[in-house]
Amino acid sequence: MKHLLYIICLAVILSMQGFAQKDTVEVPDVYSSGQEGTLNAAVQAAIDAGTISNTVFKLSPYGLYVLTGAITTTNGQILEIVAPEAGTTQETAPAQIIWTASSAPDKRYNFDCGGDVIMKNVWIMYGSIDGAQVGSTIRVGDSVGVSSTGMNAQFDGCIFEYSGCPQNGGGAVEVYSSNFKASFKNCYFRNNMDPHYRYYGRALSFRYSSTGLHIDSVLFENCTFSNQGYVYMQEGAEYGDNVHFNHCTFYNIVMFTLESGWWNKLSVTNSLFVNTYMYGAIPVNDGEGFGGTIAITAVDSFGFSVPFTDADRHILFANNAYYMDNWLVEWMGYGTNGNPYSKDLHRQRRDDEIPVPHPMMNNDTKRFFDSVDNSGNKVYPFINMANIPDSVDPGFINPPLNLDSLKQFLYHKWYDAADVNWAFNKDSSFAQVWPLEDNLTYTSDVYKTAAMGNYPLGDLYHWWPEQYASWKAQKDGEDARIAAWLSTGTDPGTVGVKAIPGTMPKEYTLNQNYPNPFNPSTKIQYSVPKSGYVSLKVYNILGSEVATLFEGEQISGNYEAVFNASNFASGVYFYRLQAGNVTLTKKLVLMK
Repeated sequence: MKHLLYIICLAVILSMQGFAQKDTVEVPDVYSSGQEGTLNAAVQAAIDAGTISNTVFKLSPYGLYVLTGAITTTNGQILEIVAPEAGTTQETAPAQIIWTASSAPDKRYNFDCGGDVIMKNVWIMYGSIDGAQVGSTIRVGDSVGVSSTGMNAQFDGCIFEYSGCPQNGGGAVEVYSSNFKASFKNCYFRNNMDPHYRYYGRALSFRYSSTGLHIDSVLFENCTFSNQGYVYMQEGAEYGDNVHFNHCTFYNIVMFTLESGWWNKLSVTNSLFVNTYMYGAIPVNDGEGFGGTIAITAVDSFGFSVPFTDADRHILFANNAYYMDNWLVEWMGYGTNGNPYSKDLHRQRRDDEIPVPHPMMNNDTKRFFDSVDNSGNKVYPFINMANIPDSVDPGFINPPLNLDSLKQFLYHKWYDAADVNWAFNKDSSFAQVWPLEDNLTYTSDVYKTAAMGNYPLGDLYHWWPEQYASWKAQKDGEDARIAAWLSTGTDPGTVGVKAIPGTMPKEYTLNQNYPNPFNPSTKIQYSVPKSGYVSLKVYNILGSEVATLFEGEQISGNYEAVFNASNFASGVYFYRLQAGNVTLTKKLVLMK
């Protein structure tokens, strides 16, 4: 089915082996055991015993785990490392893995995961025990084409911090498989920059100058990327077939946020981009710029062969906002608050060498979204941009910003490439200070309801926990909407619920859907007089549940849900509201 273009990212994770009965090994940390390398020893013992794929390695809250060597698994093996979900006190801090031992601080130990890897609620510091950065990586895949099913990676609730660019040019997580599949949910990529110009760190990347590697599917959901060199990297002739970002926050990205423009199927939805591409465009070199936040490159400009044409591509950029802080715009230029380099260029009449802000996308990219033929029909009906709110200051509560050092970094990046470390509070991170000071919750009313379903833009898990709970209850509907929109090129309509104006209800009500009969979508209005748990579900005539329109906590008020039945057969269905001690049911008819 075409709608699986997006949901495939979720399905591949569910297909991973090893979720059934597993033995749990509780790994002692440095504080309790006085020893480094306990995680190495535990993993190696399971490998030697042949039980690695049936073992979960459980780390302690606020635990410290120091690697004394590479952790290596091979094709067919599953490495699963988990810790309890972090709380709000120091004692409930995430378990932290430090890359290299005190006896060998200059070693570059990797996670070399030749098979599947699962990590949950783990804080990974890419450095030595004494706080020095180490250029290592979590490599997924041990050789090209070694497995016809590829390599699967699942990261949930993880922090990836202070990752530079490893010697092979990869990222915090490195793709080294011809059939790579991954899911990153509720993760925070923080302070990932490299000593070499401090801008080479990236979240996910192919290794430099590799060949034959490929991403089958990758999903980033409710993730934050702050103080990064790049975010997602495609280089050489390698690209991803299914790449999806939903409810992500991007803040202070030096250069490429999403590189390169070689997308086949891409969706970027409900996300917030602030200060992305801080380096700016240099008019004399870049013309109208590389592309800013998102770029789409014509297939005939790739420089390598791909099994699709421009007409085949499915790209969705919807419900996203882009903003650049005033301090950054001013610092690029030669005005009162500009940097010395730009001022000097201006005095020399070399204004076309002064950096200028990138647009959200360049004109070549806009053509893919906007081009129409002589009849007014879209030239690329499956490449769509929609619901882009006004660009306003989000008003972050406490962004992870060392402004003075960041300004100096950018100045030297433009001027002489001298090294300036602009990481935010890295010493506190190495000391495991928790919770983090960062707070990318914002005050902008424009962005608070600009995502699908009237949710806030950006990462809900980290910055909007109350909204995250209700969003998660309607997540399946949102996924279905994105999948259908990406597949068909047409927005199927709001999935989930939205509040509607009216007097405060005194009783539970469930109105008859309108229209009825309907094809393919219909609206359902209901009221709840008391805040509490609410579910609104659809059932077929046999009584089997076929759709969840809402499930979760909901405040008192009047609501409207949209049921899109594009994928359902004609017939009679029932919709049921359950709230408090009340259950209300009505019938609807789908006629195609």
